[in-house]
Amino acid sequence: MRRILWPTVLVSVFVACSAEQPPVKRGAVGSGADGSGASGGSLNLGGSGNVNVGGVGGGNLPPLAGMISSDSGSEITVSGEPVQVTLTVELDDGGVAEGVIWLVDDTRIGSIGDDGVFRADGYVGGVVVITALVGGKEATFELTVNVDITDNPGSISDADQASLIAGGDGDATFKNLYPYSGTVFPRGLSAPVLQYAGTAATQTYTLITAPYFKYQQFAGASNPTRITLPEPVWRGLTLTMINNDPVEVSVSKSSGGTVTGPITTNWIIAPGQLKGMFYYSTYKSPLAMETSDVEQGAILRLRPGGSAEVVQGGCTVCHTVSAQGNVLATGLKYLVQDGDPENLNPVDSSSYDLTPDGQMTTRMQTSNGRMFAFAGLSPDGSLALTNGIIPDGDMNYGWPPYVMHGVRAPTGYPSQLVDTSTATAIDSPSLAANVTYAQAPVFSPDGKKVAFINGDLVPARVLSVMDFDGVSAFSNMQDAVMTANQAIAWPSFLPDGQGIVYHQGDSYDTQKFNQDANAQSGPQYADLRLVSLADMTVSEMNQANGYDADGNFYLPAGEAVEGRMNYEPSVLPVAVGGYYWVLFTSRRTYGNTIAPGGTITTPMDPWGTASDPSPRKKIWIAAIDVDYASKIDATHPAFYLPGQEIESGNMRAYAALAPCKADGETCESGADCCNGFCRETSRTPEGIPIRQCIPPPEDTCSLIDELCDTAADCCDPSFLCIAGRCALPPPK
Repeated sequence: MRRILWPTVLVSVFVACSAEQPPVKRGAVGSGADGSGASGGSLNLGGSGNVNVGGVGGGNLPPLAGMISSDSGSEITVSGEPVQVTLTVELDDGGVAEGVIWLVDDTRIGSIGDDGVFRADGYVGGVVVITALVGGKEATFELTVNVDITDNPGSISDADQASLIAGGDGDATFKNLYPYSGTVFPRGLSAPVLQYAGTAATQTYTLITAPYFKYQQFAGASNPTRITLPEPVWRGLTLTMINNDPVEVSVSKSSGGTVTGPITTNWIIAPGQLKGMFYYSTYKSPLAMETSDVEQGAILRLRPGGSAEVVQGGCTVCHTVSAQGNVLATGLKYLVQDGDPENLNPVDSSSYDLTPDGQMTTRMQTSNGRMFAFAGLSPDGSLALTNGIIPDGDMNYGWPPYVMHGVRAPTGYPSQLVDTSTATAIDSPSLAANVTYAQAPVFSPDGKKVAFINGDLVPARVLSVMDFDGVSAFSNMQDAVMTANQAIAWPSFLPDGQGIVYHQGDSYDTQKFNQDANAQSGPQYADLRLVSLADMTVSEMNQANGYDADGNFYLPAGEAVEGRMNYEPSVLPVAVGGYYWVLFTSRRTYGNTIAPGGTITTPMDPWGTASDPSPRKKIWIAAIDVDYASKIDATHPAFYLPGQEIESGNMRAYAALAPCKADGETCESGADCCNGFCRETSRTPEGIPIRQCIPPPEDTCSLIDELCDTAADCCDPSFLCIAGRCALPPPK
């Protein structure tokens, strides 16, 4: 990739930032952290690398003989409604400049039109730098926007408001249940529901404070006590936070006139929008009801910020998804095989092509039900490393400790490399020379490594790693983790390819199987682990699992109720906001919604039965610092994935990018585009950027999420190059 240092023309002018990332250092021209390569007036960056601002170019722009004047001063307060600020350039001779080109460096907060009117969003705070260009000269003006919003949906009187603000200690059982203090949230998801234990609230008061942001809500009765944040307020809060500053959340309640609180928690908002698409299995899904009105299993898809939708209904099981999100592989019709009631295998298996508009078409279907069940897919989905199934043998290394979800082969099923479009085996002598039964295989996001559970070494459980040449050759096999008395399962690479998240516990599964569909299922416990391949150091991922740095359990229902119930991790293949993001199945409680005494109570035990799975089996997400290798525990408390079905049992979410878009289609960042670059190509009359996928530009640096070979290819010198894409550094 060729890299050019931008000329110093228009210093601090065209770094436009939107919902995606915080502003970068001023002077990094074209490096808007949202990937926009921003423009304003006649600015044209459109991916070409050419700079044209009103005919001005070359050298530093001299200052105007005058200054920018604002009709509202240098600081304004917004309260959930757009606010306009009129700007003019007053010249030293007393005149007003005409033909001004107006630019703003941060379109998260607002935009400016050709008329010099800055329009603040009304929900997003911060400091924007507004630039005026006139006749080859410039002037700049800093405008501070503070958000101060008060909602009173409960019509709470002034006197009761004062009592709630003053606080009290009337209910000793009042405590925070969800979200956990210390949770790191990304942008792009719907607002979390704040949930509390204790007697029912007749009134609640919520105060959220952060730099440039304040929100107060006075709400009415809630039983159990829950706080719902308006989506525009949540979006505004997440866009305001750019420096990993803590967000303080305080809640007080009144129960029958007795006030308790405030209870205070702190969150962090990552300065990046969660990418991609999540594909997960579900059972007893209301969304997947067949014509007989019998609730069935299915694979569901959830786009961040959206709601779950059915991808493939019926008994579709044991799926995997390529990192680029363009191919899905799965088993079909999970039934008894070979007359053995314990040999429950998919009858058929299939690979599918996925498209950006949500369509799924069959790529290849085969009567070999084991071929694509739990197969590891190369990043582009063209290849599959099939899941090796060890023979039962005399020692009965079967389900659940050593075989995933009951997919069995009495005489064994060796792993092989397969073309997903033809189901044809690819000759790979080096694979057979290294391993016969590669279980739960997974490729790194760059396709250069593959990890798997080494079934050749049972009863020991060993996580092994090999290099892959992208065609057919495997080499340099290493054992990363070994345990003699616990199962190691479901490895997933971090985007840098140098770390692997996996679960360690009783078995591959999240519960014991029972042939009687109505019988109680037994417990299978596990927690998440992270191994750094640089030195094979293992982190226990305490914060994500529910333990603090001292090993104390912090989840609200206690260790006996929700401890060691974390399984089946899958990591988003790109970094977002200075973090990696791991999705995992958990049977922990969810606030006062899915918990003992919660509103969803049948069945409330964490295990359920085969015919009636527990709704406590849900998908959660946790952040991992990108500089994990230097830390004992680089994880953070997890949060519930919003948008998934609340009634059903959900599991095995695969995190992938959304299928990429062609040049000319709208995009948010380079991660959306097949060619890897997303740039601003035009603006609306109000100055709002319009971004489109473009061909790889010549002689230009790369923005966040755009392609890179090294960090030197990225526009900002603080950026990292992770998995071939520019990324923000870890939080400080």
